[in-house]
Amino acid sequence: MNKKIMSFVLLTVAGLEANGLDEVTVDGYIRGSYQRHDVKEDKVYKDDAIGGKLHLETALRDGISLGASLYVSSSLLNDDNRGLIALRGERHKSYTILGEAYLKSEFGKNILTLGRQEIETPFAQIDDIGMIPNTFEAVTLLNTEMENTTLFLGQIQKMSGVDAKVVDEFSKVNGSKNMQILGLSYDGISDLAFSAWYYRLSGAEVDEISYVEANYKKELGTYAYGWGLQYSKQGHDVGGSTSILGATLSFTANTMGLTLATAYNETKDGSAFSGFGGGPFFSNSEYLILDNAGDDAKAKWMGVELDASVLGVNGLNVGVGKITLETQSNKEATEVDFVASYDINKDMEIHMIYSNLKGATVGEDDAKHLRIYANYNF
Repeated sequence: MNKKIMSFVLLTVAGLEANGLDEVTVDGYIRGSYQRHDVKEDKVYKDDAIGGKLHLETALRDGISLGASLYVSSSLLNDDNRGLIALRGERHKSYTILGEAYLKSEFGKNILTLGRQEIETPFAQIDDIGMIPNTFEAVTLLNTEMENTTLFLGQIQKMSGVDAKVVDEFSKVNGSKNMQILGLSYDGISDLAFSAWYYRLSGAEVDEISYVEANYKKELGTYAYGWGLQYSKQGHDVGGSTSILGATLSFTANTMGLTLATAYNETKDGSAFSGFGGGPFFSNSEYLILDNAGDDAKAKWMGVELDASVLGVNGLNVGVGKITLETQSNKEATEVDFVASYDINKDMEIHMIYSNLKGATVGEDDAKHLRIYANYNF
């Protein structure tokens, strides 16, 4: 999006008051976060923050609405941002950013959005794991003309947020050539969801990404099972293409509140690229992901989760998972995660992740990492 369009969007969003505040919806969250990163043969790094998101959107008028989101992250007692999750960027004490500022037009079965916005696609996504998620300066179009089918078109200009090269300001995606996205999702077959995506990044090291995914979920009385398959082919500006295969399987015993799951990925003829966010690969864990293992890698993940409502503790879920990365030279890296989430009520939630990382063989830390965050949603 050129500067003229962005200026137009910002000016129209700034005119929210003139449209009548009684027609503006307000929502968001207040978030607090703490993390402790204990690195082997180094020191303990600590970081914390308080902040959140304030989102406003006008009611539709002649098929058009305006929206904006202000995000804030400010340190409390600690500001050592050496940890794996960026709570802030270069402005390590605090920062505020207008992460969303958009004009939305709804016509027929189409939604056209221009400006800064949150986006969820396999290789470009908000990845809301820190204080401020990824947001994108883009033009996107959602079309649902065909039954059970959603088409997505996108032109991504810039991004900011937890996974961006510059966390606390918008910077270009792939220079002046940007990124183009075409996606299709289909859910017209009972219990089955299918999607196919294509990303173009002309002149970039990874200059194109093709991706397909299928997921199946089935209820059988008090039990449920599911499986998923994924395939990505990633082209390079110089050299050949990399193929990534993936599969996942899960089984749930509802009366016991238990879910068992496993996942596997492997790369051929190169290394994986998870894109602009957390990435879609089934085996990706809290910190270690398939990309870390380099060329011709393998990743195995397994985990178990308990819904504690079967024990009378409504809103509590606990789990443990382990990923093992294997490099081309047969070196291994592992991560074991202990996770807990508790919905205190419909508005308040708290999450904890404790990770034992052994990632030195793939260029990451050997460390013990604790991350706690709480949200109050309004």
